[in-house]
Amino acid sequence: MKNEKNSILHFFTGAAFVVLIALGLACATAPKSVPVELSAGYRVYLQSVVGNERVIDTVEVKNDTNAFICPAENNHATVPQMMLGATYYVWEENVPKRHFGEIYLDQLLNIVKRRYPSEAVNIKNARTGRHIPTNYHEVYLTDLGRSAYVYDCFCYYIADVVTTEPMPQPVTYSEVFTMPGATRNDIYRRARNWLEDNTQNRRIRIDSEDFDRGRIRGTVTCAARTDQTYLITSSYTIDVYDARAEIRFIDTVLQRTDPALQRVGNPEPIFLQSIADATLVELVDFSTTLRSTIISR
Repeated sequence: MKNEKNSILHFFTGAAFVVLIALGLACATAPKSVPVELSAGYRVYLQSVVGNERVIDTVEVKNDTNAFICPAENNHATVPQMMLGATYYVWEENVPKRHFGEIYLDQLLNIVKRRYPSEAVNIKNARTGRHIPTNYHEVYLTDLGRSAYVYDCFCYYIADVVTTEPMPQPVTYSEVFTMPGATRNDIYRRARNWLEDNTQNRRIRIDSEDFDRGRIRGTVTCAARTDQTYLITSSYTIDVYDARAEIRFIDTVLQRTDPALQRVGNPEPIFLQSIADATLVELVDFSTTLRSTIISR
């Protein structure tokens, strides 16, 4: 009897061991869902602006390849899996070499490098800005046990361009030049003729004239960069006297442009020293050319 009990015990123990081995093999071979996280080197681009950092621009890139399912009833709100840098899960055998968000962060960084090739800038507060719903269709939601209408949505990712460079001082310039023996009327006429001759090629505008006082006021517009992405407008005042003249530039502002779309933004202060330096070069050239013209005639 005792031997029979031992035999039964050994049988169940062995059977249990076989079951445990089978379960272990099943677990080992079953596919696993693993997280894909943004690497530490890229997470810094998601952080907010801190300390002496200041935002000078924004850049944007469109996700043209990876569509997200966007339920029609959520009013196209951004769902968690659309968030730039969010952890997502894939089957173990499908783990990508890198988080898909790193691809778009690299694209944002490349845009910044092209736009600011010689400035010390970076990106912060990278995020999903908006998304474009397309392909409205019906799908069956297994987890909810019902059908629903959804969109395929393609996201736009946005980042703030930041710099620690201090805000430049307002760009101003003035020059006094003399022309011995010339009358105020002569200098006024020469200055006025030069301004009129260069209205188009130098984008000069004459806003007001006071011949009795010998004063001409207006604005001049120039490009701070050859790609025409930053237009600079400065207000000038020319005062003429017998044998001399004075020109002053004040209220110099910048307008961002998109030449491809023919868009021009609102006036704002010049926000980088490199742009301020380029602007001063243009104003000095304006004044120098005017002076040379007046003196040579």
